[in-house]
Amino acid sequence: MTTPGGPPDDPLLTAALQVLAERGLKGATTRAIAERAGVNEVTLFRRHGTKLALLRAAVLSRTTVLAGRGVHYTGNLEADLIHLTREYGEALHTVGPVIRVLVTEFPRHPELQGVLDGPRELFAQVAALLGRYQQEGQLRPEPLGSLLPALIGPLVLPHLMPDLFRTLLPLSPGTPPDPEAHVRAFLHGRATHPEETP
Repeated sequence: MTTPGGPPDDPLLTAALQVLAERGLKGATTRAIAERAGVNEVTLFRRHGTKLALLRAAVLSRTTVLAGRGVHYTGNLEADLIHLTREYGEALHTVGPVIRVLVTEFPRHPELQGVLDGPRELFAQVAALLGRYQQEGQLRPEPLGSLLPALIGPLVLPHLMPDLFRTLLPLSPGTPPDPEAHVRAFLHGRATHPEETP
């Protein structure tokens, strides 16, 4: 089986993400991951060394595919952000629960730093895309530290707090926002008009 736009899936990487999402960091034992992948623990250790190395590889593999499929510069700001939003929303169907586990368990487990290399690189690529459009004058000046969360935050938040969203809002975490509407709202007051460009 192959992830669209990516290398052939490694059953261990897929199993690691599934077990991590279901059981959390403590419950994602190498034995449970190996059993889910249909291999023995010796194979897991031979290929990846440690559980943290396996988790890092699993998260990195998914974020690398997302970056490759979703972060593209064409010169058309709105089209690029709609494409990114659509790809990101689809990816959250599978990695949303993993992100929730990482975010909630990260403060108690500093050893997870390496596992976050993939998301860190993905955010850097999205920030670079937004920064390029700022340099070209298509986006108004705004710190990337607020610009990036304004774009990505509404997509991720329902996956980070699904119970709260189900209680307070008639939203399903499995239903991402409409990409076109989301990007239009994001660009409102941020995009420059052609006559404003230098």
